[in-house]
Amino acid sequence: MSTDTQPAAELRERALASIEAGRTDEAYEAQRLAVAGALDLEWLNDLAVMAHRRGRVDEAEILLRAALAIDPERADAAENLAAVAAGPAGAAWRRSPTLGGPDPLMFERAFPGMPRPDVMSEHCSRYAFAQGVVGGLHVLDLGCGTGYGSEMLSWSAASVRGFDIWQPSEQERPRWPGVSELTYGHDLCADPLPRADAAVMFEVIEHLPDAPNALRIAWSAVDLIVGSFPNPVHHGSWMNQFHVTDWTLDEFECELAAAAAPRRVTIDHYHQPLHSPLLVRGRDPEASFWVVVATAEGAR
Repeated sequence: MSTDTQPAAELRERALASIEAGRTDEAYEAQRLAVAGALDLEWLNDLAVMAHRRGRVDEAEILLRAALAIDPERADAAENLAAVAAGPAGAAWRRSPTLGGPDPLMFERAFPGMPRPDVMSEHCSRYAFAQGVVGGLHVLDLGCGTGYGSEMLSWSAASVRGFDIWQPSEQERPRWPGVSELTYGHDLCADPLPRADAAVMFEVIEHLPDAPNALRIAWSAVDLIVGSFPNPVHHGSWMNQFHVTDWTLDEFECELAAAAAPRRVTIDHYHQPLHSPLLVRGRDPEASFWVVVATAEGAR
């Protein structure tokens, strides 16, 4: 917007003089007012709307943020920016080049749009299975990563809260419509958990430096764990730099039971055969992934 007392050209001169004098804050404010006086921000806002409708989400966000940098009180730009961030076409976080972790050749996290649909299919099949187990329950998704599984669980669970040690930047922070809360920077090996009915622990236990203590903390919060563990023959630390715990199926069962002591743990077994996303009922030490529904009975 133009100022009544100082036209844009004068503000521009004032900004240049302030820069030469080393008064950067004053220079910035004068330049901001100069741009506001010389530019019709309605045009910038409209251009952002057109960019968004063409699917150019990043461009729309840049334009709207520029409008708000020039005029922080501009309500239409703020509303449009919120719509871009919240809408399905506005999930700009999904396009972060580091969403899957620091190594583009070995993903630390599964994420929407990842270039390994076979891996995503395996992961999603586990969460689809868990939906039938935790329906109507209050659930903790431990090692939630980008939260796609938490969103899936919310379709049948009474509530879902996700926890992960990852600390995404604001631009990477996932947004999902069904999840009540995603807590990042949470150490599953040390930090306490809120009480809930069940916990889901898919493809996280093998990542934990103190997996036994993480299981103890999980059992202190819930009576039911739906968990998975990769067969180290196929997915061990020898081939995945982010895996630090290589248990056999026997060891996985023993650690689950020991962590719940003095309660008694019963386990229903499922597995995913090699190169198949489908879950098969039964215990198979040679399978690619082991999936369990573990229940702890008795007083803590």
